[in-house]
Amino acid sequence: MTAEEAKENQERIIAEGFSLGFWYGTKCEKCCGVYPKLITHLDGFDDNCRYECEVCGKKTAHYKMPWIAEEAWNNREFVITQGILF
Repeated sequence: MTAEEAKENQERIIAEGFSLGFWYGTKCEKCCGVYPKLITHLDGFDDNCRYECEVCGKKTAHYKMPWIAEEAWNNREFVITQGILF
């Protein structure tokens, strides 16, 4: 997703009267001009939430609570992933 598309999506959510904070980290520092998206996995008691930039893919590790993931994002504690070359 481009930065323009992500920004338009977030503006559309606000224009429709919804709370952007339900889906995005509005207390997180913006990345690529937009708020990071809250990603949750509701499959048991494992660490189940993280923040991820929809534009560049930067993300935090998984944490039990969104506020912990928010602190990690604001402290720039990002997960670095490596791709397979062959």
